[in-house]
Amino acid sequence: MTIDHIGIILYEEYIILRIIGRLSFPIFCYLLVLGVESTRNWKNYFTRLFIFALISQIPYFLVFGFNPFEQLNIFFTLSFGVLFLYFYNKNILLALLPVVASVILNVDYSLYGIAMMGCIFVLKKDVKKGVVALILLNILFYIPNIAQYTQMFSLFAIPIILLHQNGPLKIERMVNWTTVYSSLRKYAFYAYYPLHLALFFLIK
Repeated sequence: MTIDHIGIILYEEYIILRIIGRLSFPIFCYLLVLGVESTRNWKNYFTRLFIFALISQIPYFLVFGFNPFEQLNIFFTLSFGVLFLYFYNKNILLALLPVVASVILNVDYSLYGIAMMGCIFVLKKDVKKGVVALILLNILFYIPNIAQYTQMFSLFAIPIILLHQNGPLKIERMVNWTTVYSSLRKYAFYAYYPLHLALFFLIK
């Protein structure tokens, strides 16, 4: 993600940075699917993401040159994704609500982003169906729009996801829910997003 932002904010002429950056969003989606499956309270999970979405919106629109709410940052996409995955897993029609909201509110990755999460949810259940769904998703969204062809490189994240799901990257560990983790450890990765955008804005 950081490499991708270096490419789009500071060094647009180096397209390789954007290509490398295409790996990040599918991996975020995969981690979100794991998070929804393992969280004890999906409402708290959604709330955390949404709060950081609001915090991140300021450096987001400043560094990318948008109007304040012209486009919403990736944390909004992920928070809507929590709602989608939860309701989709429960077979509730409310799953359509975050899908529609992602388009109307113009969140980062929009409908494609929510669909990506759905495809990766399928991938966890059935690898073959999930891989086919991801390929078709990218063909549907980005073959007609050749100007954004770099997004097709997001498919290279699939082997990384599979290596974690069923391969050597998977690490099993027992979690003691009575352990109190420090706020720094719990929120460091959340805070990284707005902080690194703010830093890039200052550099820019």
